Amino acid sequence: MLTPNPRVVFAKRPGTGLPVPGEHLVYDASRSIDLEAVPLNGGFLTETLMLSPEPFLRERMRDLSVDSYSTHAVVGAPMVGFVLAVVLRSEKEGVNPGDHMLGLSHWEAYTVQPYMEGRVDFKAGKYPDWTEDTDAMALYQVGDPKGIYPWSRYFSVLGGPGLTAFCGLEAYGDPKKGETIYISSGASAVGSILIQLAKEKGLRVIASAGSDAKVEYMRSLGADVAFNYKTTPIAAALKEHGPLDIYWDNVGGEAVEIAIEYLRLHGRVILCGAISEYNVAPKDRHGVKNLSEVCKKRLRIYGLMVAEHMATLGPRFFAEVPALMAQGKVTARETFTEGLENAADAFVKMLQAGGAEELGKPVVIVAKE
Repeated sequence: MLTPNPRVVFAKRPGTGLPVPGEHLVYDASRSIDLEAVPLNGGFLTETLMLSPEPFLRERMRDLSVDSYSTHAVVGAPMVGFVLAVVLRSEKEGVNPGDHMLGLSHWEAYTVQPYMEGRVDFKAGKYPDWTEDTDAMALYQVGDPKGIYPWSRYFSVLGGPGLTAFCGLEAYGDPKKGETIYISSGASAVGSILIQLAKEKGLRVIASAGSDAKVEYMRSLGADVAFNYKTTPIAAALKEHGPLDIYWDNVGGEAVEIAIEYLRLHGRVILCGAISEYNVAPKDRHGVKNLSEVCKKRLRIYGLMVAEHMATLGPRFFAEVPALMAQGKVTARETFTEGLENAADAFVKMLQAGGAEELGKPVVIVAKE
């Protein structure tokens, strides 16, 4: 018996603008699958339960002439991103029906997984290598939270956002109790977790976001100073509440230049993302004009790529952060979108810097057990 197997296809490269659902990302409901008879070829069959829109997916859509840290997404192929799936059938030893799997897979309802031995083990610090594989799919088994926390936490605190915040702060922040950190986009998936981790380190936290609702959210997470950059200029806020020891950048553009102005001697800048520039042509991006301050203040500027730190910091993350969650010291808010047909819209909304009122990590619910 055939079962519908819809998917989201990467249909066209979007250039420098935002991807458009229905043009660049297309929901395709034309396919079907025989769940009982489809060949597994030594792999296993999964049903997608949730998927996670992530900023790095936009980078994979770039023009073929542009090199970066990842390979290019393949036009005409399903989107590949982080998913939570449940195993329906298996020919792979050690993988059984009912097992839950997390990792990279197609944005589709059902997938026959070409399991790659030893390919991914986040807890052991092994990540998929996007520099070698065009559309790598690799999953690893995850334990059932059993009521301790929802499955969606694997996309927020225990997923990419949590790993990013933890690894960046530990590898580059050099945080000392009593120092001041400024976090741009503090209500984002990464920013909201970073606020909490920074407070655990004894830091004074300044955070900004683009709405009053997000300001209240950042305060609820422990931010000492939270402001709406649309109504309070960043420079005015930092002049009043600075100077800074650490600046964590999630937005790029003018914010970097302003933060440099208010950093102390030997301050640290951690460049995590540049969401204000992802969909802007290079000629229209804001260039940093005060780089001479980097020399004068002997600042340290780091570009963060989490995969480089998984081998050393991944085991610590999985030992320390779940314990903080159990103590109620680190939490997360997720924004849920129902239906695979709405995944492209959720992804584009995430890319619209400051444009959405949703708080925390976007998660798409594809199916319910």
